Amino acid sequence: MQRWVYSYELVDGSPERLAAILRAHVVDLLRAATDTPAGPPAVDGSFSLRLDATLAGTAASKDVRTTTGVASVEGRRVRIPLAWHAEPAAHAFPAFEGAIELEALSDRHAQLTLVGAYTVPLGPVGAVFDGLALGGVAQRTIRSLTNRLGQRLEAQHAAGEAGAAAPEPDPERPPVTLRVRDVMTSDPMVFDESLSLRSAALLLVYRGVQGAPVVSPTGALVGVVSEHDLLEKEAAVLPYAGRRAADRERRRTALTVGEACTRPARVTVPDATLRSAARTMLDHNTARLVVVDGSAIAGILTRHDVLKALLRSDAELQAAVDSVLADLGEPEVRGNVVWGEVALEGVATARSKIPRLLRQVAEIDGIVAVHGTPTHARDDAATTVYG
Repeated sequence: MQRWVYSYELVDGSPERLAAILRAHVVDLLRAATDTPAGPPAVDGSFSLRLDATLAGTAASKDVRTTTGVASVEGRRVRIPLAWHAEPAAHAFPAFEGAIELEALSDRHAQLTLVGAYTVPLGPVGAVFDGLALGGVAQRTIRSLTNRLGQRLEAQHAAGEAGAAAPEPDPERPPVTLRVRDVMTSDPMVFDESLSLRSAALLLVYRGVQGAPVVSPTGALVGVVSEHDLLEKEAAVLPYAGRRAADRERRRTALTVGEACTRPARVTVPDATLRSAARTMLDHNTARLVVVDGSAIAGILTRHDVLKALLRSDAELQAAVDSVLADLGEPEVRGNVVWGEVALEGVATARSKIPRLLRQVAEIDGIVAVHGTPTHARDDAATTVYG
């Protein structure tokens, strides 16, 4: 059973700037509005929020796993999909699916709205409880979140900036761990879902790419269309039983990229590690991920991009190895890189530090293998006495 909730807040400021701040920093704003500590997002781009509520006069809070979607623009309104579910105990806490909306009212005011539906937990028992108390709890939670989100948005607008710029990486210090942003294709070609398949095929060939995100007329992410999708259409492969049959039948009769694309689009975020993105590709058997930054499409990551990590030059890998050894405080240990393989030699400060040293060198993106083990100047291994 689903119940709808709705809450709005008037926000002072230029609607254009407010919308830009909301789209660029929606995750940070939600965390600030709920006093949730910052932390890295999950591989799928989801993040944790701590929601506060009051039940029977008693304050309560719950951690929920939250996702935001790609922003769409409808006239004077910006809409960002928003959903959450409890983690753990998803079956016992209302799940929410809806959107954050910001609509211009004048050149100095806008209306911030949270609207959507929550799923009543615990089946029929939950439905009875919902009628007594849970509906009010959900509405008060949404109301509180709207109010505090509006305050944070207004404060950031008043500060006159859309967030501090990220520090520039040290050009002399190559990254040990590569991130999606390091190898993704920025500003990718994006298709409107109404584009004809022939036009899409011509554009893919012309641009020399194998796939592209597909969006609705309002800018919402619909899916990804690839050469494989178009090939299924051209081959007119007969469908077989199961869920895959519906996908093949849809492509066989498709006329537009919206009808032929793979749904849903698998996503990642710019700060995700390349290894975690690679695992997502393998887990979902997909050749590309759409990179989403806040509520905007920031790029696209392909299997070919991931392989770039294995093609780092020996000079770059050597600098990364030297950086790791310096950070570990091991001036007497040397690592020589040849064709992606590193040979370690020298003397470590203590025996107990060698396992960590070997592990961190091996985890440098692009290192194929680690050979050799340093000796040690001090044997500080714990001695266990059996008796």
